[in-house]
Amino acid sequence: MKSLFTLLFTFYCFFTTNGQSTNMYFINGIPLDSIQAEYIQAETCRVAFSTKVFLDIDYGQEPKILYNKYNRADTKGDYIEFKSNMDALNYLTAIGYDLIDTDYLRMKDDEIRVKYML
Repeated sequence: MKSLFTLLFTFYCFFTTNGQSTNMYFINGIPLDSIQAEYIQAETCRVAFSTKVFLDIDYGQEPKILYNKYNRADTKGDYIEFKSNMDALNYLTAIGYDLIDTDYLRMKDDEIRVKYML
């Protein structure tokens, strides 16, 4: 009975544990944590009809003529989306960036965008 309990407990632990996994985000095909630039600028923008925000990253890359999501794409080509401004900032500091300056922009529709210099 004791060995059956140990076996069941082992299987339970094996199937319910998750390793630390962080999403890997890419900007123009380059992993965000290995961009070879001294400074980056991350601007948070609200997702329409949601409380989530997405990041628009500028590290000095070549601008696109038509606006596309290559500046803010993850491995699946989706937008880099976070729960809040602090969630985005915590992610950037977790992958090694240091916050230097913060700037707030008020848009025409009373949206406030936050720009982080990292």
